[in-house]
Amino acid sequence: MPENEKLYDTVSLTKTHQDNPDFIRYMASLFVQHLPETSASLEKACNESNWEKVYFFAHKMRASIDLFNLEPLKDLIRKVEQRALKFTQTDLIQKDVSFIADYIHKCVTLMKKEFNLS
Repeated sequence: MPENEKLYDTVSLTKTHQDNPDFIRYMASLFVQHLPETSASLEKACNESNWEKVYFFAHKMRASIDLFNLEPLKDLIRKVEQRALKFTQTDLIQKDVSFIADYIHKCVTLMKKEFNLS
């Protein structure tokens, strides 16, 4: 991935909120504040093979993933969610959850920098 390519975008937020930079920054701050914890909970549930919790946390993350258009995660989070819900292909979930957690971590780092968040 090129260095200048963003892992997320704010296009839908910009369109729906009349390009309000304060609102976009606020939404980014919520992402930065909550997604790392939810992602860590997803990883923990996966490591414990607690598929009900994997489903719960994957489902909880979907809206934020869609809102910031995290394209590589949009289908993946839904696959994790459905596999956990149906207890199917659970052997594939660990790799997907690791990818999701890594991607979220990178997005949080970039958002903190772009929106000057701590």
